[in-house]
Amino acid sequence: MSSLRSLSWRALVASALLGTSLSVAAQVAAPTLKAGDTWTYRGIDNYNRLPTGTWTREVTGTAASGIHVAVRSADGSVDDLFRAPGELTSGVLNDRARGTMDPAFQLMPFPLAEGKSWSQKVIRTDPVTNEKREMLVQGKVLGWETIKVPAGEFKAIKVERTMYLGDYDSFRGITQRTETEWYAPDIRGAAKVVVFEEFCERRYSCGMGSFMPGMRATTS
Repeated sequence: MSSLRSLSWRALVASALLGTSLSVAAQVAAPTLKAGDTWTYRGIDNYNRLPTGTWTREVTGTAASGIHVAVRSADGSVDDLFRAPGELTSGVLNDRARGTMDPAFQLMPFPLAEGKSWSQKVIRTDPVTNEKREMLVQGKVLGWETIKVPAGEFKAIKVERTMYLGDYDSFRGITQRTETEWYAPDIRGAAKVVVFEEFCERRYSCGMGSFMPGMRATTS
């Protein structure tokens, strides 16, 4: 009996250690990026399901100032600067919200683990008007999925973030932008991103049910 108890105890300890190991392994560390790393995506308009072209993200440099990423498409090129992977310090969120962010905007708070959530307020300075606008991001890590995209099949961790972009003016209120991203560790980047935007028009007083549709798109 003592031998059986000893065996059971060892099995229990091994099981506990294995569980700990799996828990740690389930966390996704920030990727190591270097100049020349490139990802190419295809865009789809989610209103009509028509293609909107292709665009690339390329790491053009890494330095003390951060990670420089060029985003190129047929419409032109913009540059994003990240303090670290997933932490945007300046760049473009959409065609109405761009500039520098203080503190760095937490788009992807590594390490990622299922169930993790975060909330953050950021001051964005517009590069044209020099206006300072408050933005908010609320996010959560939903869990692991296997997804198929044009580049292949990937095991990815699903992250959802809702951002209030501080892009209001005299005619419309703040854009609420929700991004669902499937981050694939094997490619050190997003395998797929779905964007859903809506905003209110001030003539409708921005009350319940007065939201208008904005960008609806998928990139993969």
